[in-house]
Amino acid sequence: DLASFARQMLAPLLIAGGCALLQRPRLLQASAPQSLRLAASPLAQVPAAAPAPAAAQPPASSGKKGKGRLNIRIDDEWYDLTNWRAAHPAGTHWIDAYNNSDATEVMYAFHSDKAISMFKRLPNSRAPPEGIAPPSASTYAFRELRQRLVEEGWFKIHPLGELQKLAPWSAVTAAGVWLARRSGFWSAFAGVVCLAIGNSLAGWLSHDYVHGRQPFAWAMRGFGELIGGMSTTWWSNKHNMHHALTNEVGYDEDIALDPALHLWAPDPRHDTLPWLRQWQHVYWPLPYSILFLYWRFDSIRYVLKDKKWGEAARLAAHWAAFSALVPFRLLLASVWLSGLITATIVTVTHQSEEIFLGDTLRKYDFVEAQFRSTRDAKCNNWFSDVLWGGMQWQLEHHLFPTMPRYRYPALSKVLAQFASENDLTYRVTGEFKIIGDNVALLKKIGQGPQQPGNPNSEPLFKQV
Repeated sequence: DLASFARQMLAPLLIAGGCALLQRPRLLQASAPQSLRLAASPLAQVPAAAPAPAAAQPPASSGKKGKGRLNIRIDDEWYDLTNWRAAHPAGTHWIDAYNNSDATEVMYAFHSDKAISMFKRLPNSRAPPEGIAPPSASTYAFRELRQRLVEEGWFKIHPLGELQKLAPWSAVTAAGVWLARRSGFWSAFAGVVCLAIGNSLAGWLSHDYVHGRQPFAWAMRGFGELIGGMSTTWWSNKHNMHHALTNEVGYDEDIALDPALHLWAPDPRHDTLPWLRQWQHVYWPLPYSILFLYWRFDSIRYVLKDKKWGEAARLAAHWAAFSALVPFRLLLASVWLSGLITATIVTVTHQSEEIFLGDTLRKYDFVEAQFRSTRDAKCNNWFSDVLWGGMQWQLEHHLFPTMPRYRYPALSKVLAQFASENDLTYRVTGEFKIIGDNVALLKKIGQGPQQPGNPNSEPLFKQV
């Protein structure tokens, strides 16, 4: 019957993955290229530049005659993308958001080698914008660092590293299915917890495969729908703007939580529930816990609306398979709990850092903005290392999103030195304290005064 088949199918995963789960993952720290050591000579210095680029200008609305041109700078060259913006595979909002701005770091961070080799074919600007500050000294140093990392193989995947990422997910998910199918309250409870952890780990894996630019990552991209239950295209469109413009109000949808939660003092016009805001440090787990349920609903809506039939078929297969293996009420409970786990992890490394609005909106270049808006979490045990799924190395991931996560522990030492050499602050806090700092911020903003003139979080560029 179905139960016997499920046990026979999941038993090998449970046994093999369990061994890996019971041992602390080594994350291949020793596999990082050895030629880039902390004792390496300092990065080459460049002449001092203006400390901050000018804010992005309003986007050109079209390429028709008489309209403004859409200019973007890459590697100190200006390109006119007015007539090309609609052809951008990831959508026009990306091009519009970088009008009259430098997009070098974003170009290299998110694109494949093939795409990077093609951008030189874009038309040069005939009349580049004036008054735009040059890149900062730390930006030039970062570009040199990135090139060194590329040459030394830091972006290459390692088979053992990929297996180490899959093992904990397979083990805990198999255990969750087995427990959820047994009778009794405690078996059901343990099954929900295991399935929730497995769903969070599946989310981190899907996240890796969407960011990855290697053939293996492309082959595994469907994991997001089949196992994670979310559209990878929908998620990519939403998530990458957060990566590029972290904590920038109006751009980063990950901080668009009001009116449920306020991360900065609201304008009286936008403070619709002031009596509720003062308790947001208490009820924050509730909106966090519905994250995955909302994302899954939004994924279904997106794939049907945009006719992504391949993704729709994989989402249907996901729900059919998991509903057959696990009682539906327990499946929903596990998704709810997984939302709380995942939302807590992904938010705490950003929300208590600098949020850019008003005079600081788009004030800093990419590198400095990431150092200001991102903090690493220091995990205290092997279970936390697994559960955080590489998100404890948040700064490393934001600066190098296509690099395999098992390179990040070694990279953290490189970035700490880079920060000290370039007048930047490398931020890291223990995993429990960083959560406490976020709760303290929610309390401070929740019980603090309103601030007339502050914006709400309505996006300037809707990603999906």
